[in-house]
Amino acid sequence: MIRCPRCRARLNGEGYCPGTLPLLDPRHDGREYGTAHQLIHQIGGDLTTGTINNWRRRDGLECHRVGRTVYSPLDQAAEIEADKRLGGRGRPRQLDATLDAAA
Repeated sequence: MIRCPRCRARLNGEGYCPGTLPLLDPRHDGREYGTAHQLIHQIGGDLTTGTINNWRRRDGLECHRVGRTVYSPLDQAAEIEADKRLGGRGRPRQLDATLDAAA
């Protein structure tokens, strides 16, 4: 079984990651929604699907179910990620550690 190196999703038969699919704009209001794997590909950094699920549970990241698939808004996820990364609590994230080392 081959997995995407960025989001750890299983690659389909043609070798494509489901996280690289375009985001949805179901209401045509400019707000894009994506699955956890799509959000990881858009936001980047050291995110995991577990991190996205924690944001849903702990930080109020909206979630909309369509069948068995859960979609969340990209703008809200990016805002939560920035708050977490720039907040002073916890250990430094991998992204922050590499930026500090480069400076």
